[in-house]
Amino acid sequence: MPYFRERLSGSGIRYQVDDGDVVAIGFFTTRQVRAENENAARALAEGVVLSEWDSGSPYAKGNTGPAPEWVVEDVCRVSILTGFLEGGLRGYTFYQHDD
Repeated sequence: MPYFRERLSGSGIRYQVDDGDVVAIGFFTTRQVRAENENAARALAEGVVLSEWDSGSPYAKGNTGPAPEWVVEDVCRVSILTGFLEGGLRGYTFYQHDD
């Protein structure tokens, strides 16, 4: 079964970043999944991100805005070696402005 890497961008949030006055309004994230095809990979990766923003999760607790709305920026197939070595990929890059 092949590996796929999906880049997503999310918006509409009000997430407190660090302990300061910085409030993020959006994010970028990448997830890597193993799936039968590109459509199945999209569903799996989006499900992972959704679960990370579901009520009770650390990201949901820090978000004073609505749940994020996201757009799939890119989906590509990656090699088995890349998929195995990099795992599922985690984390977010947050941004403050729509600029």
